[in-house]
Amino acid sequence: MLIGTTVNALSIVAGSLIGLLLSRLLARHKRLSTLPDAMMKAISVFVVFIGIKGALESQKSLVVILSLLIGTVIGTLIDIDSLLERLGNKIEKRFTRYQPVDENGEGTKKSISKAFVSATLTCCVGALAITGALESGLSHGLERELLYTKSVLDFITAFVFSSSFGIGAIFSAIVVFVYQGAIELCAFAISDTLSYSINEISATGSLIVAALGLNMLGATKVKVANMLPAVFLPILLCLFL
Repeated sequence: MLIGTTVNALSIVAGSLIGLLLSRLLARHKRLSTLPDAMMKAISVFVVFIGIKGALESQKSLVVILSLLIGTVIGTLIDIDSLLERLGNKIEKRFTRYQPVDENGEGTKKSISKAFVSATLTCCVGALAITGALESGLSHGLERELLYTKSVLDFITAFVFSSSFGIGAIFSAIVVFVYQGAIELCAFAISDTLSYSINEISATGSLIVAALGLNMLGATKVKVANMLPAVFLPILLCLFL
């Protein structure tokens, strides 16, 4: 247990440190500055692949489609996507402070706060953080592919933020470990009770991950957060279908 989450946290630390070391080099060479985006696109293709692969494990397709439909309706009515966006904005305003005015007469945000908040929100507020931790917890730590994929994504994210804003990104590793670890342990605690629906929970979450990958590629603009309630509906639907 928690191996995937630990790897994820360490990947953020590694990405932050490497970003700091290479920040000046990236700033000097335009071609190198495009590498993070190119790497992110490559990983996005893989995110789509593992999403589709996981969805194929479903044994009850009707449960998966009904979960997605009903879950998306619930998420859209609540508007989880907007709630998370507003929460992110409030957190950023709360923790980002301003330094004295610069030579242009404008206040500048402290790089440590900006890097920490930006990296934390990017790494925590997303479908992959929840579905990855759930998958690992429900499988008693045996299924960690989603968390390992997220580790690569978060490595690049931390690399980008630390090279742009400074050391603050490295501290987001602590928040990611606590947040994902809590979800993973809770899922582990109830995994035996939910054994009858684990395949369908995983398949539903995998389709959401595939949608996330398509968003990352710019192919779609799906409000993935509004689909998150679908992950929990197989628990109920598998009792009747």
